Amino acid sequence: MSEPKKLGKYEIQAVLGKGAMGVVYKAFDPNIERTVAIKTVRMDLVDPDLMDQFIGRFKNEARAAGRLHHPNIVGIYEYGEVENVAFIAMEFVEGTGLRAHLDRKTRFDLPHVMSIVSQLLLALDVAHARGVIHRDIKPANVILTPSGQVKVADFGIARVDTTSLTQTGMVMGTPSYMSPEQCQGLATDHRADLFSAGVILYELLTGERPFTGSAEMIAYRICNEAPRPPTQVAPQPLPPAIDKLVMTALAKSPDARFQSAQAFLSALHGVVAGTPGVNISAPDATLLNVITGSHDLPMAATWNDATLATVERALTHFVGPVAKILVRNAATQAHDVTELYALLGTNIGNSDDRRRFLDTAPASDGAGHGTGTGPKGTSGGHRPLSTRGTGGTAARPPLSTQPLEAPFINQTTQRLAVYLGPIAKVVARKAADQACTRDEFLQIVAGHIGTQDRRSFLREMDSSSE
Repeated sequence: MSEPKKLGKYEIQAVLGKGAMGVVYKAFDPNIERTVAIKTVRMDLVDPDLMDQFIGRFKNEARAAGRLHHPNIVGIYEYGEVENVAFIAMEFVEGTGLRAHLDRKTRFDLPHVMSIVSQLLLALDVAHARGVIHRDIKPANVILTPSGQVKVADFGIARVDTTSLTQTGMVMGTPSYMSPEQCQGLATDHRADLFSAGVILYELLTGERPFTGSAEMIAYRICNEAPRPPTQVAPQPLPPAIDKLVMTALAKSPDARFQSAQAFLSALHGVVAGTPGVNISAPDATLLNVITGSHDLPMAATWNDATLATVERALTHFVGPVAKILVRNAATQAHDVTELYALLGTNIGNSDDRRRFLDTAPASDGAGHGTGTGPKGTSGGHRPLSTRGTGGTAARPPLSTQPLEAPFINQTTQRLAVYLGPIAKVVARKAADQACTRDEFLQIVAGHIGTQDRRSFLREMDSSSE
C-alpha cells in the first residue's frame, strides 16, 4: 500500500516509523508553515472488540499531552480522523531516544546525568500539576536533542484527573520501569512516575537497570528486593549521598518516596551541590549549565543587556519562556554574535524554524559585545582555534602540518556523538581549547571513550581524513 500524499491539511514528507497498526510521518502544515510529526492508527486494523478502548487510549494521548505546554514535553497540536485513519499531529523533534543511547552503552558523566534527570523531573512537575500522570516513563519515551534538551513523549496510557480509561486491576506500563503498585495492578498516582524516574536515574548512573530478569522476576524484584546501591555499581565515583537519594526514589511504598517531582529535584540538587564540575542552576531552570571552566565568565563582562534582550525576544518566538535561560547559558560560551546565534539555534528542533531564527542574526562585527574583556582574553570576535594565549597570539607553533580548524572539529564532534551521546559537544569544545593540532585534539577526545571503542573511533577518523 502506497503512502498518502496528504492527511487532512498536512502534506506528508517522509515515513519516520511503522508499527503493526499505524505509521508515524514527518509532515508539513501549510497553514502555519510548520513541520510536524503525525502518529496514525488505521482503525480498520484494530480488533472491533477492542476498538473503543484502543481509540480511547489514542485520544487520551492527545488530551493528556495537549493540556501540557513545556519545553521538556513534546507538544500536541491536534487530534483528527480522516476516513479510517485516526491521527495525532505533534511537535517534530530532531533527537534520539535515551533508550538508543543506553543500548549502545553510551556513558553519561555526572553533570549530564543531572541535566537529563532534572529536565525529566521538570516535565513531570508540570504534568502532575495539571492532573496528568504519564505512567510509562522509560528511556524510550525520553528524547535527547543534539543540544542536550530533554523531550518527554508518549502519553498514550496517561491518566488525566479521574478518567475511567483504565481501572484498578489493569497492569499497564513497561516492566523494568514500573512502580510496585503498577506491577500489582493497584491504584496509582503521580508517585508512580517518580519511581520510574528513579529507575532511569539509576541506569544513567550505573549503566545497569536496578531490576533485571524475566518479566515475572522483574516484577517480583520491584515489589520485594532492593537493588545494589549505585556507588557499588557505577564505573565512576559518585557522591556518597546519591545512594540514599536513589533508594528513596525507589522505595516500595509510595508514602516513603519523594512526594513530588519538585521534592525529588531539590534533593538531587542538594546531593550534587559543591561537586566539582557540576554547576546546576536554580530548581526552576529548564536547562542546566553543565559546561564549566574558562568560558564561565560573567555576562556583563562581555555582552551588553540590550543585545541579549534582542536575542532573547527572537528566540522566545521559537522556544517560549525558556529562551531567557538558553541565552544566559549560551552567552557564557560564545565569542561573538554569530556564534551566540549558532549555539542557540541547536535548541530549535525544527530545521525550518532554526533557519528563520538564524536569519535574524546580525552581521558578525563584535557589535554585540560590551566593553569588557571577552573569553580567553579576547575582545570581540572568535579567536582562531589554532592559536592560544591572549590577544589571539599563537603561544606555540603547531606540532604537525594539520592545524585544528572548525570544520574538522564539527566533523569529529558528530562522530564522537555516536560513542558519547550529546555530551560529545562539551568534550569537543573543551578539547579544542587545549589542542593546537588535529592529532592533539583526537587524542584528547578519544580519552573519553572506552578502550575498545577508542580504537574504532580513531580508525574511523584516520580513514575519514585520508
